[in-house]
Amino acid sequence: MRSRKVWQRHVAQSAGLELVGVMDPAQAALDASVEEGHVDASACFTGLDEMLTATTPDALIACPIIAAHGAAVREGLQAGCHVLVEKPFVTDLDEARELADLADERALQLGVVQNWRTKSAGAALHDAVRAGTIGDVSHIVFRYLRDREKPHLPDYLFDEPDPVLWAMGIHHFDLFRFILGQEIVSVQGHAARPAWSRYRVPSINDLWMETDGGVVISYVASFSSRNAQIPQESLQVEGELGTLYNDSQYFEPPLWLSLRDGDGPVDLTAGVAARDEQGQYQIADVAILENFRAAVQDGAPLIASARDNLGTLAAIDAARTAISGAHHG
Repeated sequence: MRSRKVWQRHVAQSAGLELVGVMDPAQAALDASVEEGHVDASACFTGLDEMLTATTPDALIACPIIAAHGAAVREGLQAGCHVLVEKPFVTDLDEARELADLADERALQLGVVQNWRTKSAGAALHDAVRAGTIGDVSHIVFRYLRDREKPHLPDYLFDEPDPVLWAMGIHHFDLFRFILGQEIVSVQGHAARPAWSRYRVPSINDLWMETDGGVVISYVASFSSRNAQIPQESLQVEGELGTLYNDSQYFEPPLWLSLRDGDGPVDLTAGVAARDEQGQYQIADVAILENFRAAVQDGAPLIASARDNLGTLAAIDAARTAISGAHHG
C-alpha cells in the first residue's frame, strides 16, 4: 500500500527524481500502479533482481512486507543503490548493524522512514525541547489507545509478534530519542491481552523507560481499546519551566506549550495549514523523500539514517525482552 499510494506518487511528482521501475510479486498490484498512472507496464517487475538489472537505478525505496525488508535493503546496496527503507528498518538488531556497515563500506546512503520526526508536531517538539523552551526535561508521559481489532482486518495481523511495538512503538520510541537527543538505556514492563481479543499475542504494553540523560518515560499502549471518542495518542513532555503536549490520532497538530508562568497555552504549530491525518502524512513523507534526494545528490545529513536508527531498534529490542517474561493472558 505505501509503495503504490505514497512513494510511487511522490517520486513521479518530485523534481529531480524519476520513477524508473516498480517491483511487486503480485501482478494485481502492478496493474493498479499502471492504472493509477504512476508507471508504464514496461517498467513493472515481479522480481527485485530483475528490476535492478533492467533499470540500473541510483536509488531504491524498499517497502515490502516487514519480513522482506532486510533482503531488499541488502540487494539494493549490493547493486550499488542508495536505499530508503520503510520502518521498521529490520526486526533483528544484528542484521541492522550489518546493513548499516555495508552501506558505510560502499559509501551509500541508507535512510529509514521515521516520519513522526517530520510531521509538523514532531519538528516543533524537537525544536522547542532543543531550544530549552521548557527547561530541563524530567519525564515524558505517553498513552496510546487504539481499536485495532476491526472485523475487516486480516487474520494474519493477530498472530504477528509484538504488534504494538513494531506497528506504532517504533514511531514513538524514535520520537523520544529524536526530541531529546538521548538514548533509551533501561526498559521495564509488562504485556497482556484481553480474554476476548482477536489477538493471540499480547496487545497491551505498559513500559517504564529511562534515558542516558536521566529522563524517565511512562509508556502505555493498547491495540485492544474500544475507544471511539477520545484521541488515540496523548503525549506530555514535562520540563522545569512547563509542558509540551499533543492529543491526536496520528500525531497531527496542535502542539501546545504551557509555561508555568505563562498566560495560557500556545499552539507552536499555529502556522501549519494541513492539520488532518492525510495532510500531515503528505508533509512528513515528502520531507523524508526530499531529504533523501538531498543526501544522495548533495551529501546532506539524513533525517533518520540507518546508523542512528540502531538506537531505536535497540530500545524496541529491550522492550521485547522486558515484556517477554511478563505476559498476562
